[in-house]
Amino acid sequence: MNKVNLTIFSNFFIDNNERYQRMVDSFNSFKNYYPEEWIINIRGRFKYKAGEFLKKELDTKLNLFYLESRRGWINDSRFIVKNIKSEFVFYWVEDHILISTIKDLQNSIIEMKKFKADQLLYSFYTKNIIERYSIVKPDKVGKFITTTILDKENCKKIRDKLNSDYYYTYCPSIMTKNFFLEVLNSNKPYLKRWPRHLPFDFEKKSKDYLKPIIINSLPNRELFVSIDDDRGEGGYSLISRGLYPNRISRNKLLIDEYEFMSDKHNIKNRLKKFTYLRIIYIFLKRIIYTINVFFNK
Repeated sequence: MNKVNLTIFSNFFIDNNERYQRMVDSFNSFKNYYPEEWIINIRGRFKYKAGEFLKKELDTKLNLFYLESRRGWINDSRFIVKNIKSEFVFYWVEDHILISTIKDLQNSIIEMKKFKADQLLYSFYTKNIIERYSIVKPDKVGKFITTTILDKENCKKIRDKLNSDYYYTYCPSIMTKNFFLEVLNSNKPYLKRWPRHLPFDFEKKSKDYLKPIIINSLPNRELFVSIDDDRGEGGYSLISRGLYPNRISRNKLLIDEYEFMSDKHNIKNRLKKFTYLRIIYIFLKRIIYTINVFFNK
């Protein structure tokens, strides 16, 4: 089987030189896959610089937008993907770098098609993720990927073992076109978890009950790795491994871009010792986020 048709999608925020450089490095790591089309929306102060770089590299394969409407990330993303063509969609997160080979990436997507997988988590291949999906029996084990059926029963088994809910769709994923559109067009979670200008409500938890069955897949070895996010696992990121220059700390970058997400300003983390106050705070925040989406339609 030859290479599977692939569209690269992203709607990212490039607001400083560091984020721009990471985008360039990420792009260069996998551009030789030669996807059929790139559908990219760019926000932030460096959007035109980033756009010019991509136009120079991709020419007619690039569908470029500079949207940032009051209706938010989900709405703008739905608009730009209306005419998507390919069988699979690669959600490009600009601070993840391919450390494997293009051939491994191609073969992973080929096995996705062969096994009828809905999605492949292409990065954050951490011990926590591997252990999470090993709680239930795999459906198919290939040379490059392993699939798991996430139905109601298996999702409950995982939740019971973890003693908590968990995300089961992700931003750094490769999805079938139909599944990608289903995730993007879903109004779940009904009670929003994030401000409307951020992409993270694209990610769903198992209790959001997106659909009865999702065929999830993981690579059998690392494909991409995050530049600076250890995901609670010390030594995971490229910077922690000494494989990428540490020009700016992750916390400083978050303060510059999204101050409320930084460790210093994250009230949710500061309330960890006060369980009920933390629950009330999170609930009130989600009500505000949901109201903001409703009043900006």
